[in-house]
Amino acid sequence: MPSRTRPGTALTAFLGMLAIAVIAGVMVAVAVTPAIALTGTTAKNGIGMFEELPSDLKITALDQKTQIYAKDGDKDVLLASFYAQNRQVVKWDEISQVAKNAALAGEDVRFYDHGGIDPVGIVRATVANLTGKDLQGASTITQQYVKNVCVQEAENKPTTEQVNAAYAVCTDPSVGRKLKEARYAIALEKSYSKDQILLGYLNIAGFGGRVYGIESAAEYYFDTTAAKLSIAQAASLMATVNNPQYLRLDVKDNWAHNKERRDYILGVELKNELITKAQYDEAVATPIAPKITPSKTGCEAAGISGFFCDYVYNTVLSDKAFGKDEATRQANLERSGWKIYTTLDLAAEKKAKQAMSTYVPKSAVTWNVGGAAVSVEVGTGRILTMVTNKDFSYTPHKGATSINYTANRTLGNSGGWQPGSTFKVFTLLDWLKTGHTLNQTVDSNPGTVSEFTACGKPYAGEPYTFGNDTGDEGGTQTVLNGTARSINGTFVRMAQQLDLCDIQNMAEAFGVKPVTGTANPTTEAPFIIGGTYTVSPVSIAAAYAGIANEGKYCSPVAIDKVVRTDGSELKVPATSCKQVVDPAVANAAVYAMRGVFTGGTASGDQTADGLYEFGKTGTTNDAIDTWMTGSTSKVTTSVWIGNNGTKAGYAPQSLRKTTLPTPCYTSGNGNAATNRHCVWKEIQTAVNKDYGGATSWTAPEPQYLYGGAAQVTPTATTGTVPATSGMTKDAAAAALVQAGYKWAYGDDVASDLPAGQVVSTEPAAGSSAPADTQVVIHASSGSAG
Repeated sequence: MPSRTRPGTALTAFLGMLAIAVIAGVMVAVAVTPAIALTGTTAKNGIGMFEELPSDLKITALDQKTQIYAKDGDKDVLLASFYAQNRQVVKWDEISQVAKNAALAGEDVRFYDHGGIDPVGIVRATVANLTGKDLQGASTITQQYVKNVCVQEAENKPTTEQVNAAYAVCTDPSVGRKLKEARYAIALEKSYSKDQILLGYLNIAGFGGRVYGIESAAEYYFDTTAAKLSIAQAASLMATVNNPQYLRLDVKDNWAHNKERRDYILGVELKNELITKAQYDEAVATPIAPKITPSKTGCEAAGISGFFCDYVYNTVLSDKAFGKDEATRQANLERSGWKIYTTLDLAAEKKAKQAMSTYVPKSAVTWNVGGAAVSVEVGTGRILTMVTNKDFSYTPHKGATSINYTANRTLGNSGGWQPGSTFKVFTLLDWLKTGHTLNQTVDSNPGTVSEFTACGKPYAGEPYTFGNDTGDEGGTQTVLNGTARSINGTFVRMAQQLDLCDIQNMAEAFGVKPVTGTANPTTEAPFIIGGTYTVSPVSIAAAYAGIANEGKYCSPVAIDKVVRTDGSELKVPATSCKQVVDPAVANAAVYAMRGVFTGGTASGDQTADGLYEFGKTGTTNDAIDTWMTGSTSKVTTSVWIGNNGTKAGYAPQSLRKTTLPTPCYTSGNGNAATNRHCVWKEIQTAVNKDYGGATSWTAPEPQYLYGGAAQVTPTATTGTVPATSGMTKDAAAAALVQAGYKWAYGDDVASDLPAGQVVSTEPAAGSSAPADTQVVIHASSGSAG
């Protein structure tokens, strides 16, 4: 068996001379002063091979992490980052001189003296390679930069197989690869200054794991910036570059090795007068003491705003504005270095999460409790808050999930929730749009009906049997009262006078579209009162914000702007606003839903700030899902609390038959169905404080109030509240309208009068009150008390 040739033999000497000849010829060809100048056939052959290599390498944009921000007052606060490489590219003057000196001392102390390659080093590496040893180092900073660019391009390949193949090319231990690297280095130094190349190297270099670039390394390992590194810290970081896996500082077992390399670098700095003897002594005496500060990566790092962060993430992945296909959009998220500035109001978000946490636990013993709340700015569609009752986690566990209950399938992987009576607003809007009035009365008794019109034809579905929530909601009711008290019978009979397809189209025009379930109005009449399909809370909030915006709907948005690394802005999808109904129709609907607060199903929800609020409650069959949606002229908030499917074999639980640990009301009816009110009120109180709102609303035009023989337009600015004692509630309401007043039903009171007859009003009969004042009617409960 032949023996291997050892260094120092005649073969080694010959190979050394051959390598010197090749390299020297190359140096002459590229006009770089060689250490040794030789000529001959071998050199010429080397030149020919060298010239065939490409030389068009340019300093291009590096992979950088994308960062997502929210607003806290006037301050932009980082929520989370997404990256393949944790890198922040910095400018020359954002890196301290001590960091630049450490790079020179550790990697290429003659960097400013050579032309991009070190001929002696290449000869040494070539000889070692030809004699069977691993390819040696001695690469200049310029060559290392070239190699790092190659590696980054490899890592950007679309498949793992392509990445591995390209990476193997970049790290190939051959003379050919070394020559190619040298050719690139020489070409690079002809096009760029030394400072530009050193800056590029410091921004591209790997510092272990997914940490790249001097700025991110300074932040991760020492919780500082590249501009503020100490001499010892800078040397430790540049030591890491030599062998990141063996010298990285987030592994304690590496500290001794790092210190050895660090102190060597400090010695080179001293020898080359880059630091003083006193600075050297202080630095080598400094213990290795990293302060590991992980970057916020992924939406789990966003804390209470994890679900909103995920909504933004999914928005980017699903919209072509951020890339031609999903793979491109994913790559842009991880590599583009975008700064995404969102609509989230972090101060309001904290209050919203606090309200949700107070009244809706993360889990319950016997049922799968769920909660979601969204606030949307009127007129802009900007999502200000977005919370659920869970913690955000990509790994589901007790009290945590990545499913966003506020959103739909695309943006939150949620199946949505049946809206119940929250959906009745679309029947109300179509009612007013088609010429009907708020004081028109309809049969509101429960029953079974099949006489509907759907898309201009007779309804083809099964007869619809429905009930009312309580026994006193039947009889003949005005639409105004039916809205305040959310009477099912009122809205079913209203729908009989409309076209079911028009109601469905009204909902979709306001952005409320089915997430799951059946949405065919020609066969599924229960959708009138929120049955048959599910919707997302964010779509309901945006719809009600559109009503508050005088009928002009603006689609919900979560991103204000995206800034590229060069400071330019990416054109992002803006809200799309359209006038769905006439402002007069919207204002009449607002007037009707004001009664929900002043004497209806949300009579305790009015905030203490005196702002004009309107809205609608929603409760599905057996209170499986409950809603409260309300708005000012500035912000709309929608809250859902209900069953998040089944749990551990338990069937969905009626929220009227169970309680939660913190009841909304400490006395009286404290069941779980009431908790939506306290969540809504606390969130709305918080947003009202910052966003304000109107204290009054444009009065509805008379044609939306008075119809038929009862049509009367108030003429006096001030009048006297009429006497209504002993009348039926409907007769009293008609008398108040005749006198020019609004009305609402209040709580029944104990009285000698028969049940249902009016006992009193607020303001009292005979009082002087401005026209359009709302008078609350109190009827007898039938007991003397």
